[in-house]
Amino acid sequence: MKLFWKYLYGLHRTAVWAVLCMGCFAVVFALYGVDLGMVWYPLLLCAVFTAVFLLCGYLRFLRSHRMLLSILEGGGPFGDSLPAPAGTGEEDYQKLVLAAEDAHRSDREAWEAARRDTEDYYATWVHQIKAPIAVMRILLQQADTRENQELKSELFRIEQYVEMVLYYVRLGESGSDLVIQEHDLDDIIRKAVRKYAGQFVRKRIHLVYQGTDIRVLTDEKWLSFIIEQLLSNAVKYTSKGSVTISVDAEKRLTISDTGIGIAGEDLPRIFEKGYTGYNGRVERKSTGIGLYLCKMAADKLGHRLSAESEPGKGSRFTIDLESYPLRTE
Repeated sequence: MKLFWKYLYGLHRTAVWAVLCMGCFAVVFALYGVDLGMVWYPLLLCAVFTAVFLLCGYLRFLRSHRMLLSILEGGGPFGDSLPAPAGTGEEDYQKLVLAAEDAHRSDREAWEAARRDTEDYYATWVHQIKAPIAVMRILLQQADTRENQELKSELFRIEQYVEMVLYYVRLGESGSDLVIQEHDLDDIIRKAVRKYAGQFVRKRIHLVYQGTDIRVLTDEKWLSFIIEQLLSNAVKYTSKGSVTISVDAEKRLTISDTGIGIAGEDLPRIFEKGYTGYNGRVERKSTGIGLYLCKMAADKLGHRLSAESEPGKGSRFTIDLESYPLRTE
């Protein structure tokens, strides 16, 4: 009924004009002494025709309204799906809409092309810079001195930041970058642990992991990235003690450490882009990108990432690996 009143309101100008015309006829008939009884029959016929006209117009309006709502819910493109215009005005508006859609499509295609070029450039840059990094690592392994150990550690950090650039660019892709399959979680965890084994040894941090036989539905590359980033943070902010990796029956993967912890006021914002918090300002080791990428990647995979921490006692990050709706936008 509300929609019907909206339709009638759209005809208010026509109704006012009709009332004015009827008023003029009534005045003329009165001035010439015409018997008004002779007018009632044609007025009744006009009222019937008007009602039929309004009903047909409303049905057409309702059909167009529902069609437009369906198009809006579908998100476009509009193309030939727009209802037939009722007049020149609607036809002109439809031309404007289609022209705007074409312009938006062109801009979108140009943006996609530019994004692909940027991604290709960074991918090439990452692969090219890995070559001199590998050469430097080989040179440093020729002499096992304390200085070389420190240099290898810094070189490892450089390599991690280089890879983070590539992941940052790829994170903006659609779901086509994902390869969702069932994987052995233990294999993924152990690969990440082996990658950071040198960092654990260098800082004399004890790693606790009992293994797991759980299989999860995920993308191996992105889940490995999340685990590696969490291990990197655990090693970075733990000077002594241990890092523990555990998996429970509900497929919750937890990485906890005995490091410096996270301040209570910083904890709600640690997944924000560029946020470093108190630890980042004091240690000057944080970019504010790692945890942001982890959260975005977890959301993209349909996993849930959460954090708990107590300053001075350590932090605990949990990845809920149960299957949730994947985010493809």
